Amino acid sequence: MTLRLAVILSHPIPNFAAWHREVAKLTDIDLRVFFCCDWGLNGYTDPQFQTNVRWDVPLLDGYASEFLPIAQRPERLRFREVDNPQVAAVLDRFDPDVVQLFGYAHRTNWRVAQWAHNRRRPLLLFSDSNASEQHTWWKQAAKQIFVRQFYNKVDGALYVSTNNLAYHLRYGLPRERLFPGVMPTDRDRLLGAVADREQVRRAVRDRLGIPQNAFVVILCGKYISRKMPIDLVAASWAANREGLPVWSLLVGEGSQRAAIEEFCRHEKVNNTVLTGFVNQASIPDYYVASDVIALTSSQENYGLVVSEGTCFGLPVIVSDQVGCIGTNDVAQPGTNAIVYPCGNRERLQEAIKDMYEDRELYLRMSKASTRISETQDVAAAASALAAATFELQKLGIR
Repeated sequence: MTLRLAVILSHPIPNFAAWHREVAKLTDIDLRVFFCCDWGLNGYTDPQFQTNVRWDVPLLDGYASEFLPIAQRPERLRFREVDNPQVAAVLDRFDPDVVQLFGYAHRTNWRVAQWAHNRRRPLLLFSDSNASEQHTWWKQAAKQIFVRQFYNKVDGALYVSTNNLAYHLRYGLPRERLFPGVMPTDRDRLLGAVADREQVRRAVRDRLGIPQNAFVVILCGKYISRKMPIDLVAASWAANREGLPVWSLLVGEGSQRAAIEEFCRHEKVNNTVLTGFVNQASIPDYYVASDVIALTSSQENYGLVVSEGTCFGLPVIVSDQVGCIGTNDVAQPGTNAIVYPCGNRERLQEAIKDMYEDRELYLRMSKASTRISETQDVAAAASALAAATFELQKLGIR
């Protein structure tokens, strides 16, 4: 039997596009992806990157998709801006057996949840929501009302981490309706983009002015306050002043650039490079040029860049507020990752020092990262989605 699966997504996203291509290869699933808007396809101004973004990898190839009529083109993907009033009619036409949604942060998602409830079609949720997130009491109380109302219409969910599983349980989904999932990483594309790692590593370091013998810690993402990029700059500078050849490589762009540059001027930091925005096709070069991937965020639902870094065998240093930490997750403490208390620059410096000085530790964690990355690619994500979809169809609605 072929199962008709409708996926609703705010806009084309590179790693999800690769995931959808893998799902489309499965002969027992008839997939149709419905996009709420064309962000990323025709370019958009990302308010956090503070630059125009137009992804340079295929976004629509290899799977069936459709753009929903939208009330107005959104500027920031806020709740009321992502509103496609005709989505119910479109779903009626496709007539799916199961519907998959990504989170609850858009008006259209609530419309779809109501459609699934009314038509008695199982609704499968996918999100990276993190149960360890810290909120004020009033925000937590509001979420209990708002999120539970949405979850009442959800029939099952994929969980992509230990923290994500706890989140779904918190809002009332029964354990038997929670299915193991994967935050998809286009591993083959990432690895295939670099033909000669040593050559690319040397070339990138020469271009950026980083010594060939440097121990490079990469932070890849937006320069925004919750990512806390200055913590990495400060910790790597402190390690450098102790005589370690440590450099920090910040790949991205954002509102914190001026603060980072001012910190570097004030502290006379000379071992940090800020690249500016780097598009998808070139990202692998920077992973290859690095030795460790760090994520220093004070709030990070998951941390897909960690998954990407592990594809290249990079050990991981993460703050304890990152969502992908767990014994069976991408950042496994003591296996391929060192976890430090968020905001503690001294402990972050110690983690970098341990990675550099303990060669046995480094090689063990590097090998573990490579092994873990093999379980996180888009093919594994497609298999997990297919298994969850068929199981949920058997279970039916709640």
